[in-house]
Amino acid sequence: MVREILRADFADATASEPRRRAFAETMERGLREVGFVFVRTPEVARMLPAAYAAFRSVFERPPEELDRYRRPEIHHLRGYTPLGVETAAACRRSGVDGASQPDHRTCWLVGPESLTDPTLKARFPAFYASNVWPEGAPVFRTAALSLFTALDRIGQAVLRALEPRLGYPEGFFAEMTRDASTALRPLCYPPISAQQAGTVVWGCRHTDGNLISVLPPSTGKGLRVKLRGGGWIEGTAPPDHTIVQVGDMLQYLTGGYLCSAVHRVDAPAGPTGDSRYSSPLFLYPRADVDLRPDARWNADPDRYRSITAAAFFEKRLRSIGLTAVQGQT
Repeated sequence: MVREILRADFADATASEPRRRAFAETMERGLREVGFVFVRTPEVARMLPAAYAAFRSVFERPPEELDRYRRPEIHHLRGYTPLGVETAAACRRSGVDGASQPDHRTCWLVGPESLTDPTLKARFPAFYASNVWPEGAPVFRTAALSLFTALDRIGQAVLRALEPRLGYPEGFFAEMTRDASTALRPLCYPPISAQQAGTVVWGCRHTDGNLISVLPPSTGKGLRVKLRGGGWIEGTAPPDHTIVQVGDMLQYLTGGYLCSAVHRVDAPAGPTGDSRYSSPLFLYPRADVDLRPDARWNADPDRYRSITAAAFFEKRLRSIGLTAVQGQT
């Protein structure tokens, strides 16, 4: 059993056949045995300083201004989410005196800008809502969409590499993720004051609810990953590397063959003078895709029943304290 996060080079995903095969083998092994793989992506690393500077310039605006970009009516699936709104299931009623412990972070959710199937907006309005952009910040939009495209390319290449390893036909994941409700999530973890030290949680332990996540290096440490055999290890990506990890939907789709890894983001024990920034991309299937595993996985039919990606994600929204999506068909 692997007890460290394996590394791969994204260049190998499109190289010669032996290198592509080795890339796929490393991805499958790392995602199966740990749930995380570090993938070398120097081109993404070059994008991050400008992207994080653009995100910082918006997150540092006054809270009353940022509140204009909240969209609670679509369950914060676009635009700005303030502190205290999201609480991981593991930290509900687990704080001081039995109170829930919200994640101490703010975020902005960015979805796809275009669809080939316009009916999806009407059928799943929250999942395919229009993006919300901050006024007077064109660089924020440019940086977010550029990073979205770069990370989506990595995620799609990983899924494509996994197809023969998982016994799926070529193009299986490309079709599943056509018009997906994939989302980029710039995150801001505010500084910790002396009074807050030891009392806040940046990111309570959880698994991701999507197919796979693609997470470029953050501006600070804190990410921890739980190993299958027990114990936690440092999850901070090495320089020039991006994290690719399994989400709950891919775990469900493969009947548990690939398992999503439990992870958390620890706040520093003492006060900090600066915010921590990260920007994961969550790759989803199209909202109407059925996630029930096919016969090859011999999955327990009572545990792995027919369920759409939209219904699956609605359960996740409820588990983190967000209102269930209404009116979906």
